[in-house]
Amino acid sequence: VLPRDPPDRIGKFGDLTQWRHEGYGTMKLDAGEAGVMRIECVGSEQGGTGSQAFCRKDFPDGVAIEYDLKVLTSNGLAITFIAMKGSGGEDMFDEKMPKRTGVFADYMRNERLASYHVSVSRYNDKGAHTGVSNWRRNPGLKLMNGGPDLCKEINRWYRIRIVKDGGHLQLGVDGKLAHEFTDAGEPGSPVPSDGKIGFRAIGSDVRMLVKNFRVTLLK
Repeated sequence: VLPRDPPDRIGKFGDLTQWRHEGYGTMKLDAGEAGVMRIECVGSEQGGTGSQAFCRKDFPDGVAIEYDLKVLTSNGLAITFIAMKGSGGEDMFDEKMPKRTGVFADYMRNERLASYHVSVSRYNDKGAHTGVSNWRRNPGLKLMNGGPDLCKEINRWYRIRIVKDGGHLQLGVDGKLAHEFTDAGEPGSPVPSDGKIGFRAIGSDVRMLVKNFRVTLLK
């Protein structure tokens, strides 16, 4: 488990001191099940102010990110941010970074931040499933790859596995590969490497549960 802390300090969410909430909505321990983080965004809209939970620690490149996800409502979507860091290598929480209110543009159109993100359980604000899951690189919301969304059922636990190895990224759900891609980078837009991992709930009514969060080295 990375960093070198006892697994239960991150994996079981005994408390949320290692996590920081940004934007609208709430991040808290779930009252119904021990060791579960609950993220809620109710009354917003896609593209608007969402509920973000970022681990305060930085994680290196070359990792597998695993967690269990259950989405309780179908009026929005869940996003995972990977390798979130300042474009100049700054910590995203550095006080000199631009202030963020939690709107999506703060993370994906902010030229001072770089990251990847992948979406799952993709419903629109009216509750209709979009049928797809997408990988994007930021800044710029550049579509890298996509495919079928394997997290279509509400109130069901899914085991998510995200691999980040340089420019090679993949999403797996319950042991099945959903989609993957390799990013060669571009002049002036290098491949994001290390940085923060975070979650975003966004929509008119999104309530999601996360547990058994673990990050391991690939080598």
